[in-house]
Amino acid sequence: MAADLLRVGVKCTIKRTKVKGARAPHIRMRLMIPKDVRDRLILKEDDFAEAF
Repeated sequence: MAADLLRVGVKCTIKRTKVKGARAPHIRMRLMIPKDVRDRLILKEDDFAEAF
């Protein structure tokens, strides 16, 4: 499933910033999903037939 998400362009960025007085950094995660993700995720018949 992860390979399919990468193929259609779904990306995740992680930003870490140091917090003074704390050991653990502040983490911000951002999920970027393209607007046409539903069109890209459709499995075509040719791809399915080749797999089996």
